[in-house]
Amino acid sequence: MNKKSFSALISASILGLSLSTSANANLIENGGFEDQTGTALGGDGTSWFIYSASDLSWGGDNIEVWTTRTPSAFEGDYHAELNADGSNTGAWSIFQTFTTIIGQTYDVFFAYSARSGDSSASDEKFTVAFNGTTFTLNDHVVGSWSTFSKSFMATGNKTTLTFTSVVPLDGTLGNFIDDVQVNVPEPSAVALLGLGLLGLGVARKRNKRA
Repeated sequence: MNKKSFSALISASILGLSLSTSANANLIENGGFEDQTGTALGGDGTSWFIYSASDLSWGGDNIEVWTTRTPSAFEGDYHAELNADGSNTGAWSIFQTFTTIIGQTYDVFFAYSARSGDSSASDEKFTVAFNGTTFTLNDHVVGSWSTFSKSFMATGNKTTLTFTSVVPLDGTLGNFIDDVQVNVPEPSAVALLGLGLLGLGVARKRNKRA
């Protein structure tokens, strides 16, 4: 392999790694509720605080953020409670809209846990909706995390991910959420190998022309 071929192969490999890295970028901003504006949580020993959704890069109703509450955060130091404290005349709902490419597949992931009930069961319930589909989750327990993982193919240039309380509907105790992610699936090893071979093929063509 001459220098031109080797250089092209390296370039293709770097491109493949770059695509892999960008594919893993979370499209949800502050999905772990780690970043808060305004009053800093925990700085004075407080274990929770109520934030406007906009203070956490979300839209919708208030969000409670916890730092010392069973269970400990699924990821990082903090997790959110969907049913926040404060007055609310209907269901609690938070959402975030992100840019998507029509026809591209995306992976949705988050962790969820119950606050009230016994250690093995709870009547808490909420929905998660995205890309025209709504899922109802009522299997979360007290003291441990469950995880949600689904894929969807985008049908629009913008997609909104929405969490909405069901039980309790407008109460203030329930439905912990953490580590919310929307990612593009990582390119397979075969795809990355294909990029490398493509680079090698380009190098060979250039070498023949030279």
